[in-house]
Amino acid sequence: INAEYGEHRTNMSELERLMPVSYRRLLELQQLVDSYGKGDVSVINQIIGLQEQLAGDCERLDILVRKEPAAKRHNSKYRYDQLIQESRALNAALQKYHRQHNEREKEERERSELLDRQFTANDNSDTILALDAALSFNDKVTHSDRGLDRLLDTGTQALTQLREQRSTLAAVKNRMAGIANTLGLSRTVMKLVERRSAADMYIFYVGCAVTLLIMFLLLYYVM
Repeated sequence: INAEYGEHRTNMSELERLMPVSYRRLLELQQLVDSYGKGDVSVINQIIGLQEQLAGDCERLDILVRKEPAAKRHNSKYRYDQLIQESRALNAALQKYHRQHNEREKEERERSELLDRQFTANDNSDTILALDAALSFNDKVTHSDRGLDRLLDTGTQALTQLREQRSTLAAVKNRMAGIANTLGLSRTVMKLVERRSAADMYIFYVGCAVTLLIMFLLLYYVM
């Protein structure tokens, strides 16, 4: 059995041997990064060592994946891409934890310096002056803020009045358009009435003339 296992290991390609090793290193790196994120700074050297080993593995795997046969290349490329993505995610998490750690150290150092500082009379006077300046600046900011609020209120009222005036003007415009339409209709009706009156008068005169002519002819023939 051992001979068969050794022969199997010999027949395994370098890619098949290196890929599981890289994933184990990635898992170990993840555990160390989690410990560093919880405040254990003693693992930083181990993290750096694993990062260097994993970077070397990725460079070698990139070459080996390109040399894979076409039938195996897709699967190998997928596993390699997964390894790269998880490695980048761990590096981003490590950078975030490192920034947080530096910020905590800076805050603790500033707090310690502030607690250890011995204040003198001059320091007190400087502190009072600084506080006075800060209070004065705060008053100015508050006053400016109130002035801006008043300006905003005035602008809002002006916009409201403009909207109301716009609505009023639109109503007046519609009413004037209605009146204009009514006047136009009235003028049309008056013109029609005038034309009808003229036609009626013409018919009346023609009728009178015809009637007189008929009467004249009747009288002429009777006489």
